[in-house]
Parts: sequence; C-alpha cells; structure tokens
Amino acid sequence: MDLMAKGIVLLCLSVLLNAFGNALTVKAALGSAPWTAAGLNLSDMLGITVGNALIIIGFITLIADDLLRRRWNRMKDVYNFIYVLSFGYVIDGWLFVMQRVTVNGLFLRIVVCVIGVMCIGAALSIYFRVNLVLHPFDDLLKILRDNYLHGDVVLAQRIALAIPLSVGLTMGIVRHHLIGINLGTAISFLFMGYFILLFDKTIHLHLDRKWTFGFHRMDRVHSVKHP
Repeated sequence: MDLMAKGIVLLCLSVLLNAFGNALTVKAALGSAPWTAAGLNLSDMLGITVGNALIIIGFITLIADDLLRRRWNRMKDVYNFIYVLSFGYVIDGWLFVMQRVTVNGLFLRIVVCVIGVMCIGAALSIYFRVNLVLHPFDDLLKILRDNYLHGDVVLAQRIALAIPLSVGLTMGIVRHHLIGINLGTAISFLFMGYFILLFDKTIHLHLDRKWTFGFHRMDRVHSVKHP
C-alpha cells in the first residue's frame, strides 16, 4: 500500500478508536478524559450532543492556537477543523450505537472506563506517529511546549489539560451539577502518557518515512527561527 494511503487509513482508524474509547468512558459514567469531560458539561448545559459540544470547544481552541502561535496558517486550520468535525461526529455515532447498552455495577464500570482510556491511548499512539494532522487540543500542547515552555512536555501537558478541567469544573460548580470528572479523568490525567508509550512499543505501524501536507514544514522552520 502507498505510504500516504496507509497513513490516511491509520489516521481514520485512530479517529474511530479514539472516539470509541471516549464513548466507553461516557457510558461507564466514571469520568472521561479532560477535554471530553468539558464537552460533557457543555453538552448538558446547552442541551446538545457531546460531539457537537466537542466541535464547539475544538473550534474555540483552534482560534486560541493561532493566537498563541501569533500567525495564521489557513491550510493547517482547514485540515485541523476537518479533524475536529470528524472526531465529534464519530463520537456521536458511537454513542448512538451504544445507546441501548447499559453498564451496571461499580466493578464493570471501572473495567469499561479503564478499557476506554486505554483505547484512547492506543489511538493517540497511532495518531501521533502517523503525524498527518493535529487536533487543536493536541496542537495547543505542542505550541505551549515549543513556543513557551522550552520543550517541557510534562508542564505543557499539565497546563493544556488544566484548561478543560477548569472549564468543566467551573460549569459544574456554577450549575451545581458536575458530570464527566471522576475516576476516569484521574486515570487519563495520570496514566495516559504511560499508555501511549506502551502502545508505541506494542503497536508496530512499519512507517518507513514521515510525510506532511506542507504546513508541518513551515512549523519546523518557524521553530528553528524561534527556539
């Protein structure tokens, strides 16, 4: 298979797996990954689907990314927003498929929640190595790491995840109805990096070279000029 075609197939697979994992954490009702938790609270507040809430948050984050980057890249923004749309709609699709599924009992809910977080970790492992597009949530982490925190990925991740956690907590406190922030959020926050490393070692993609759509080259040049 052509490498670019293989990359696109793997990217689509990672979207499906990521959305599936997030849908599992929603069904387990024991807390979701921070961005999804923020989406759940926004969804409940506005009366819209979780996917549409994540699309709204993703679009706002996309604008924030460009402001933090201090420059605009229309092509990159278009591709990233297409990713935002597909991710949101696929989550809604999985939740629609799972609407008749019930997860009862604390032990089963914990198992489903952990499996969901691990699915997200596997999807992110694939997605980061394919390196075709970035969801604005992940682009935010990259911008913070490269442009503001001198390459400190741990601090960048904590700040990037603290933003949706703060948003979700604020909406929950104001409305006296907090959802989506629980055990699964803590597992995601504390162990997602380890899950990604695990799947980096166990899922072999056999990618012989890197490819780009063009805008990644511009980012690398920019980062060289402004270390």
